[in-house]
Amino acid sequence: MKFTEFVHKYKKMRKLPLYVISGNEHFLKKQILAEIKKRFISEGGKQQGLVEFNSKDTSSNIENTKGSTLLFNDILDEVRTVSMFGKYKLVIAENDDNFLDRYQDKVLEYIKSPFKVNCLVLDVPSIDKRTRLAKALDNKHGILIECNKLYDSPAPWEKDRPEYDSELTRWITMHAKNYDKIINLKTAFCLLEKTGDNLGIIDKQIDVLSIYVGDRKEITVEDIQKLLGLSHREKLFHLLDAIGMKDIVSAIKAAKKMFELGMENERKNITYDEKTIAIVMINSIHKRMRDLWKAIKILDKGGDKEDILGEKLVRRPFIDKFIKQAKHFAGGEMPEKWEYMLEADLLCKTSRLSPPLIIEQLITKLCT
Repeated sequence: MKFTEFVHKYKKMRKLPLYVISGNEHFLKKQILAEIKKRFISEGGKQQGLVEFNSKDTSSNIENTKGSTLLFNDILDEVRTVSMFGKYKLVIAENDDNFLDRYQDKVLEYIKSPFKVNCLVLDVPSIDKRTRLAKALDNKHGILIECNKLYDSPAPWEKDRPEYDSELTRWITMHAKNYDKIINLKTAFCLLEKTGDNLGIIDKQIDVLSIYVGDRKEITVEDIQKLLGLSHREKLFHLLDAIGMKDIVSAIKAAKKMFELGMENERKNITYDEKTIAIVMINSIHKRMRDLWKAIKILDKGGDKEDILGEKLVRRPFIDKFIKQAKHFAGGEMPEKWEYMLEADLLCKTSRLSPPLIIEQLITKLCT
């Protein structure tokens, strides 16, 4: 069962003796564990009845986890013992990457004859759905909850969905409710553009936004723009769009801002090195101009937007804007534009000219 499906159904589900949480998205796993613990307390469980085995945590409330790996017999002893505190025990075992490799048969035996009074939660990195164990988790004696990385764009099998409707934006709209706020899919997409796909960062930004809007229920795109400003990625897109429209003034203005405010790299570090920023700009401009040239050829042959989308030159929400940009250029002028970009790249790497000046000259040549 996917994370989102489990969250929707969990409150109506009866308590099961076994929950197996698998996947590589640790923030989602923490959410699942938090929900299970919350329900445990609300149903009469006591803190003393919460037993946690953690091979990477020396502060575990179990005195001896026998080294860096967890022992199934230790866990089973706890699960099969009636709680002295509260209605039942909640036993959690996590952070042992090889747990299922060692104890898959023993877990299967437990599923066949579980101690239904207590609840066991196993946090594992992954599980092969073809195995007997995965098939035994039939939502009756146990359940498998998948917490894998969420798609930040429509999944491959969701081709007809708009760009802003993805697993990740749907999670954002759902997660905002934890802060008693409403975020629609388009606003979630705007937030995603600024934060990237790290769920921990997104969570912190929703927290900040919820404080920023105060008593108002809905968080809007305007709130995000006012509080977080334009992301580095958006600034680069604004530059490329301005060049695509041959808007020299806006393009030069956008480039100057990027040199002044710095540029974020793939590691989320900001660089102010003008040469590095200029080279990134030229590479991005090169890709946009290449895609526009391909679109021009398609349109010149009588093709339409569906043909352009078929070549994966642009995503569907941006297709009309992209075609408008392509129509600002003629196929015959593109080889010359190509020479300008190659010249600018060479100048940035070998000359002592100011990188901002090289970029300004390139923008002027591309837009005229």
